[in-house]
Amino acid sequence: MQYFFWFWFHVFKKANFIIRSRRIETKRAHQLLDAIEKNMNGRFNPKTKRKIAVSYGIYNPMICDAFAGLHGRLTNDDEKKRYIHYFICSSLFDDFTDDELISEEQLKELSFQPAQYNAETFDEKAFQRCHLLLRNFVKNKSSYDRISQELYDAQMQSKQQSGSKLSNEEIKQITFNKGGNSVLLCRYYLEFSPDRAEDTCWYTIGTLIQLTNDLYDIYKDLQDDISTLPNRMTNAVRFEEFFIERIHEMKKAIQILPYSFKRKKEFSLSMAGIYSFGLIAIHQLKEIQRDAGQLPDLKTLPRKSLIIDMEKRSNLMRWFKFTYRYAKLGDKL
Repeated sequence: MQYFFWFWFHVFKKANFIIRSRRIETKRAHQLLDAIEKNMNGRFNPKTKRKIAVSYGIYNPMICDAFAGLHGRLTNDDEKKRYIHYFICSSLFDDFTDDELISEEQLKELSFQPAQYNAETFDEKAFQRCHLLLRNFVKNKSSYDRISQELYDAQMQSKQQSGSKLSNEEIKQITFNKGGNSVLLCRYYLEFSPDRAEDTCWYTIGTLIQLTNDLYDIYKDLQDDISTLPNRMTNAVRFEEFFIERIHEMKKAIQILPYSFKRKKEFSLSMAGIYSFGLIAIHQLKEIQRDAGQLPDLKTLPRKSLIIDMEKRSNLMRWFKFTYRYAKLGDKL
């Protein structure tokens, strides 16, 4: 009963904080992006500009502030600016690769030798400037560069998922390295000393976020002939077990964090609120499978069966249910 009241108080408190912060932080991102455009005499692609602002606006209060909360505070203004720069880099990187705006050789040089790169377009100059700003701040550059290289390799390897003959294990490694390392990089932009257990949390929630994104993109990825673990799924129950196994890894990592139980408890609630979206998508697939031994061929299903509508009251209630179930932390290991 004590946990019941604690949960409802904190989940509504956190939801109100995220809603309020999202609006403020999205506006902050647009202001910084406008300033960069004016200073550099250029323009971001409007679609990319919106993607940067919207992505940062929800990511900072949901993830970055949750990790900062382990240290007893929220992200400060300097950290928030760095996170906007991070999303500028990640969004422009997607443009460079998806739209083939520059060659792979240019992208590699821009990523790992930015000071020597001869930037020509506004996007290249903006990426170069933001990338150098972030790297100059980082204290442990060797570790940062190693993770950046692993992320770069995973992003390049992910191209092989198109019309792929890769094994499920190969796709799993790409998925985990791409999702885990993209989130792990973000811990380097906070003004805290690193902790190995905390790094594990950054990486693990990143893998869960990537799996969740792939679950929500099943229909789109099937149309684009991109192979992911979710759209190769044949049994929703087995996939749920796989997903929950990652949740348990996350909870184990939280348990050994060197912080007070109170802070870890609130952090666990924040993380459960994120990966519960994946559980909602899996539940919908389980409803399709029902008592059958496996799912039908996902390519034969209509779009409405694979799209997750979070405006439905039933899905909102499931979010509360899954968050309540998995947020709880035991007092002992």
